[in-house]
Amino acid sequence: MMDKKKKVTLGILAGLTTFSVTLGALFESAEELKQNYPKTPKAVIESINDYSEDNLENSEVHDSFKERLKKLIYRIPVKIRTIFFVPLWAIGHILISLLEILFQNIFIPIVSQIGGFLVETAIILLIAAICIKIMFPDMPWSKIFSRKFILSVLIGSLAIRIVDLVLPHFIDNYKTYRMIIKFVIGLIATGIILKPFIKKKLENRISYEIVYDTKMFE
Repeated sequence: MMDKKKKVTLGILAGLTTFSVTLGALFESAEELKQNYPKTPKAVIESINDYSEDNLENSEVHDSFKERLKKLIYRIPVKIRTIFFVPLWAIGHILISLLEILFQNIFIPIVSQIGGFLVETAIILLIAAICIKIMFPDMPWSKIFSRKFILSVLIGSLAIRIVDLVLPHFIDNYKTYRMIIKFVIGLIATGIILKPFIKKKLENRISYEIVYDTKMFE
């Protein structure tokens, strides 16, 4: 079990990190954080009634959550903001920049690859299942979608994905022929998945023809 000091330390670090990220998201620069709350005049000419206390209160209510947080921070003296908040803002700004880099260069490509893998798996699974159902109409769907069948489809789809990642390093114009190559590899993978079912179908047909031919000669 973690002792109280470590829990308190981790809690303080988590709180400071959250606050620094919040400052980094609220303020675009350290100078903006150090300045007084900007009071910009309204550009639209309104009637005298619009400046009543009720309307001013309503305008404050309709302020965004971001603006309300900024107002709270701007109420803190400038010296305290400069000494304590600016370093935290710098840390938050660095963390946000790192998260953006990770999101753009790692997270999005991974999600794209996973999405492509799932789509290809679903296509192969559907095509293979329909082919099996055509070959064996009496076979229930529960037996078609067995663990072994689903595992073989996943392996086939994974092989297509790996080949799609490796081939661009060996073929210069791979993007031009990418769809054709993936289609051919998909057909090969589907054929390998269906091989035991095709073999069983051919064996059943041969045995049926032998029985049928022997009956004719009796």
